[in-house]
Amino acid sequence: MLQPARRDLPAIIGRLTAEAIPFRAAPFEAGVVVEAGRPTDLPGYDSGDFQVQDPAQALVVRFVGPVETDVVFDACAAPGGKAIALGRGARLVVAAELEPSRLRRLRQNLSRAGSGRELVVRADAGQPPLAAADIVLLDAPCLATGTIARHPDARARLSTRALTRLTDIQQRLLSQLAPVVRPGGRLVYATCSLEPEENEHQVERFLDEHPEFHRDPVDTMPAGMLTPAGDLAILPHVHGMDGAFAARLRRAT
Repeated sequence: MLQPARRDLPAIIGRLTAEAIPFRAAPFEAGVVVEAGRPTDLPGYDSGDFQVQDPAQALVVRFVGPVETDVVFDACAAPGGKAIALGRGARLVVAAELEPSRLRRLRQNLSRAGSGRELVVRADAGQPPLAAADIVLLDAPCLATGTIARHPDARARLSTRALTRLTDIQQRLLSQLAPVVRPGGRLVYATCSLEPEENEHQVERFLDEHPEFHRDPVDTMPAGMLTPAGDLAILPHVHGMDGAFAARLRRAT
């Protein structure tokens, strides 16, 4: 899916139409789905007119909620799609990544399509490079079972040992990032996993250990995408896109 970055959606549609490139409206979010060719070959890609974003990840950004005037910390930011989207409204997005190749890709994407309100830093998400933020987004390392339809080779990496290792990492990162959230601010925990151990179980454990946080209900999501608890749950077999999960938690003032 193509989403506006440095050009608005009508301008992007106009250019695709002029080039006779077939496309259709994207489901749920402002954007278009191009039906032929690679996004990196499209006119406007190099100049940052648009960003390439999976529809499910675009919905996670919507779930984050309003970001106007806020300082946002994107703790595991590569490849940068969420940071680009959040940067269109936030005062500042601090986008962190540790692994060199992922950091390089993050820098390239933000340089190409960012708003200029993004600051890229090499940092471990568990050792935040800032003391406080209005919004902290943790798009956590996970088994990525929500993307298996597009990446069937991911099945080979599934194991009980991998799940245990990742849930330990997720729990640690949540606890280390909690103090960064300003009183009254939001912590958004997201994965592209379908596993309860990585999703709602992780959130319940965090809330048990951090009573200063509570779920922050969202009422602006498409029908059928919210759990009874108010978390975002996108299911490939139901919604026709990659799977994703997110929980929005608010710190008490």
